[in-house]
Amino acid sequence: MLPDRLNARIAETISNTIDEERASADTASPTWQQRCEVARIASYSDPERRVFLSHIAEVRGEAAATDLEHSARALRTSAIFFLARKPS
Repeated sequence: MLPDRLNARIAETISNTIDEERASADTASPTWQQRCEVARIASYSDPERRVFLSHIAEVRGEAAATDLEHSARALRTSAIFFLARKPS
């Protein structure tokens, strides 16, 4: 599969996951806001993520950027596993 198409499918899966979670989440909580930020970052392509996380490191510090990077990577991995199990 072409990288752009795979990234689009990953982003769509992440978006669907967030939409499903929204129904039972406290959307005003800081935890939910962080989850949405991680989902947005996870939806970016590799180059876009690197640029965005570099900006986060400059503004909020390296630790914040690293935490977001790890969380986004885990969310992307979950989306990839979901897509791998999903019939085409």
